[in-house]
This record gives sequence, structure tokens and C-alpha cells, in this order.
Amino acid sequence: MGIFSCFACCRKRKTSVDDLPDILQKLAIAKKPKDAKKSLKLLLALGDEAIVPAAVMRSGKIVPKLHTWAQSRDGELRRTALICAATLSQASESSGCAEALATSDFLMSCGAIAKMKKDKRLARVAARYFAAAGGNQNVRVKIVDANIHDQVWSFVKSKDAETMKFGILAYGKFADDAYCAKQMCQENLTVDDLVKFFFARITKTDDTDVENWCLMAVARLAQAPLFSDKLAKMDKLPIIFAKAHDSIAGRKLPAALCVANCAANKTLRVRLVKHRAYQLFVDMSKVGSHARRDMQDYQRVAALGFRNLSSNFHLRALAGRVGAVEAVVRMLRSRDQDIRRYAAKAASELSLHEENGKKMVDFGVFPPLIALAKSGDKYCEDEAVTALANLALTEDNQAEFQKEGGMEAMEVMALSRNPKVVKIAKRLTMRVRMTKLRTAARFAGKMAAVQKEELMKKGEWNEDGDKDEFSRA
Repeated sequence: MGIFSCFACCRKRKTSVDDLPDILQKLAIAKKPKDAKKSLKLLLALGDEAIVPAAVMRSGKIVPKLHTWAQSRDGELRRTALICAATLSQASESSGCAEALATSDFLMSCGAIAKMKKDKRLARVAARYFAAAGGNQNVRVKIVDANIHDQVWSFVKSKDAETMKFGILAYGKFADDAYCAKQMCQENLTVDDLVKFFFARITKTDDTDVENWCLMAVARLAQAPLFSDKLAKMDKLPIIFAKAHDSIAGRKLPAALCVANCAANKTLRVRLVKHRAYQLFVDMSKVGSHARRDMQDYQRVAALGFRNLSSNFHLRALAGRVGAVEAVVRMLRSRDQDIRRYAAKAASELSLHEENGKKMVDFGVFPPLIALAKSGDKYCEDEAVTALANLALTEDNQAEFQKEGGMEAMEVMALSRNPKVVKIAKRLTMRVRMTKLRTAARFAGKMAAVQKEELMKKGEWNEDGDKDEFSRA
């Protein structure tokens, strides 16, 4: 029995990364559907490994075969190939596998599956592929430019619950880009359908996942001005704010993100402030990076909201009165690099108001901003230097800036590869030097006035000045 049990263990052995070369070789030479399905299932067993997409790309033969199998007449082979494409697209970030899979013909054929109402399992798998591939920025731009998102909308409106869920998830991922969101919301009729569908699910569904995914899709689509205008026109903002004040993080985060993205629309800012948007973001900014995983993005959303709302003089003044300035300075000290970057963006806007700038300096804004400016991070240094330039407008702020080592930081910034950063750093350095010269000139003028007064008291002041022999002649 010992020998037989040993063979049984061998048969049940899990697939490991060590088997990947053999699996890829089998896929490359597979001609029969049976062999292809068996090898694809083995590859799917390794789908969570980061090395798999890169290995598939290096082989050079697997991607074309996946395209062929995804249009096979064998239903099981076709479904397995699409699942494999979805897994590879989701796992690949820098390997280029997702982009290689997402050819125009492949995307069109996957989108056309939405019309095949008889095969529900195939439609479900195709929707799953779009939900996975939509997370890649290059792929979603391809999808939106080719208007394939219109075909994906058929998955969203499917009567099959699983297909609908994958469709909603895919549509939300497509909109995770300002350009794509605008392209998806170019027609009023389309936007009307989007708002009606998503809010029907948000207000009526019992499935919390569907509700949260719909909220996230609405939040991302709100980057498009036409969509955010439609939300206000159809009186959906009270619903969004009600969700944003919910205690459940899964509802609160996407709803607050929707408010932050709507704030980018200049016609809605005053209306959002009347709904107490500033107070919402101030409360969210108090939840630090040490919080629960589902609450760790609160500060990032709050910083984005502050930045978008504080885009005119009156709203910047209001932000200083409701505690937004303290919140932004607090977020600049966060351990999370992304939160610091968004907070630097907010600081660059809020600091354009002189009173806000004074408050920020009093709260100690210079050390974290200078550290960000010297970090070398291409995303952070731009915003940090802009904020420093806006803050260092008054002489008092410039004096504090120099005390905190700002001039040394500007010397580092002058060596940056970013031409915008170099330009702002040089301008700020010149501004501080000119202020020093003006201060020196004023001091010299005061000293001359004091000396004149003393000479006049002694009666030794000569109005024409002391003349030399040449001038007397």
C-alpha cells in the first residue's frame, strides 16, 4: 500500500513555478483542444505568481495562441482561454502582457460576446476579462478609443447577476482616468442612462458589493464635467452626501471620492460647499495611515477634495476658517507618500490665500514641504516646489523659509531633471535674494536718515553735500 500511496501523492502534487517552463512548452506545441485545455488549466494554477506574465511574454508564442483559442468553436477551450487572458491581464503591471493580449481584434471579439445571449457562461467570462484588463491604463485607453465600452455596457445591463457584477466592475475601471471618463460621457442620452442605471442599483440593491462598485463607477465618471453636471441637475448630490457620511467605509470612500471629483467642476463648487463638503474632508483627514485597510485612503481623498474645492479666492478663505489648513499640514507629515503628494497639491492651492499661508507657516509647513521637494520623487517635487513658491511671497514667510533650510533645498532643486521644478526653484531663489536686497536698501536708508538727523542737530548738515576741489572749481 505504501507504493500506491506514494504514486497517489505524486498525482496530487500541486503545480509550482518550477513547472512553468514545461507548461509553456506544452502550450507552444499544443494542437489538439484537449491538450490545450489541460495546459491552460495548469497555467491558471500559477496565475497568482508575478513571474508568469513576463514568462508568457518572453515565450512569444503563447499570446497568439490565446487569441486563436479565444475564438475556438470548442466552448470550454474558449472559456478557459478567456479566463487565462483575464488572469494574465490582471497580474501584469510592467510585463506588457496585458497590452499584448488586448489587440483591436481580440477586444472586438470579446465585446461581441455580449450579443450571444445563449451562452451565459461565455458572456460571464468575457465580462470577467474586461473587469481584469480595465485596470491597465493603456488597455482601457484602447477600449475607450475603439468605443468597445459601449459593447461592455451590454454586460452591465445583463440579467445574469455575475455578468452584471463583472460588467459594473469593468465600467468603473474604464473610468479610472480623466481622459477615459470624458470619452465615455460625450452624449447627454448616454449620461442619462448611466446615472439612472447606477443610482437605481445604489438606492435599491441589497448586494453591498454591487452598491459599492456602482458608487465607485459614479465617483470615477464624475471626473467628466458632463456627468457631474448631470448629477447636480438630476438632484443626485444629496444621495451622494448621505453615502459619504455613512459609517461603513465601503460606502463612505467612493461617495467622498465622487464629491472630490465633482469639485473639479467649477460650476458645482459653491453647491458642494453648501452641502458641507469641507467639513466632510476635514473629518476624513483625521483618519491616519495606521487605520484599518479599508479606511487608509481617507486622507488621500480628503487632500484631493481640498485641492479641487480651493480653486478660487473666496473658497480658499472659507477653507482657512473650517480647519482645512491644519488638516493639510497634518497630512503632509503622513508616512504614506501618496497622501503627502496629494496634500502638497492641496497646499499649493490653499497657500495662494495670504492668511492661509501665514497659518500654514505657524503650523510648521516648511519642514515637510522642503523634505518633499528634496525627495527626488517626480510626482512630489513638482507640487512641493509650487507650494513653497506660493508660501514664500511675504518677507516673514521668506525669513522662516530660510531658517528651515529652504535655500539649501533650492540648490538641490536647481539640479532636478524636471525643467518646471528647476524654473520655479530659480525664480524662488531670485525672489528671496531680491527681498534681501530690498531689506538692505531700506536699512541703509534708515541709517542715512538717522545720520542726517544727528548732523542737523549739531548744525553740521550741508544741504548741498560735501564738495571736492573739482566741484568747487
